Amino acid sequence: MGFLYGLGAAVAFALADPGAAFLSRRMGALAATLLVAIAGVPLVALGTLVYNEPLVTSVSATVVALLLGIGAAVSYVGLYYAFAVGPLSVVGPITALFGTVTVLFAVLFLGERLTIAETIAVIIAASGSVLAAIEFKGSGRIQVIGLGPLAALGAVLLGSAITVMMQHPIRTDGWVPTVMAVRIGVAITAGIALFAVSRFWPGMGGLNVPMNSARLPKRFVALIAAIGCFDAIAFSSFAIGLSAAPAWLVAIVAATSPIVLLVGGLLILHERLRPLQWVGVAFVFSSMAIIAFG
Repeated sequence: MGFLYGLGAAVAFALADPGAAFLSRRMGALAATLLVAIAGVPLVALGTLVYNEPLVTSVSATVVALLLGIGAAVSYVGLYYAFAVGPLSVVGPITALFGTVTVLFAVLFLGERLTIAETIAVIIAASGSVLAAIEFKGSGRIQVIGLGPLAALGAVLLGSAITVMMQHPIRTDGWVPTVMAVRIGVAITAGIALFAVSRFWPGMGGLNVPMNSARLPKRFVALIAAIGCFDAIAFSSFAIGLSAAPAWLVAIVAATSPIVLLVGGLLILHERLRPLQWVGVAFVFSSMAIIAFG
């Protein structure tokens, strides 16, 4: 069941992330994070009817989940900032490192164990993510391709840590109250950060101003709602998987969603991968195949 819930999360994230990239490039990462988090809350609340779980448990559990929401907000903003500044064809493969890092964290902090093949796959994935994010200049100097890949790497590291830390409250208190509090924490944090940046650090491209000159029309409210719902479905499916399956398994399957971002960056935005980056992409997806089916 963990594989299926991870796959469900991958599909939903794949549907949400291209839209989130669209929003981030037109309104900035902070506003996109805030709106997506708010739009998904009602759908998560419906889980209390289907799974017969409360919206809120103890005060202490709620506080812990809200604190996790702060970390999740930073991860979301980092990811959406990477979407905003791009290039998506590089950012996408890097986000696939989420599964690899979660595997490592699960081994270190949750006591989960890997086979030899899975360990090799983790090394291959890490190497591939690095290759996808760098380029060699004419002088032989190595250069990271912009701030987008760096922001994506930061989002992956923090998001993986949050994932591992969510497993205990999900299994103790239920996935509905945990996810509900986390998303509320994301919304509150993004809202405060948006106010602070707009007031004290205005004009920060990718954070609170568009990277694209085309403003978002009001009729795209429906699009925001759809992205929020897909993201909430992905987050919820991931959380349900964590309630019954090893964290590394759910994460590594959910990490297949960047394939859609890769295709979108190549075909829709006409971005191109260099040969070294193609090698990195191949490494990442080969590693996921080894872990999932090896």
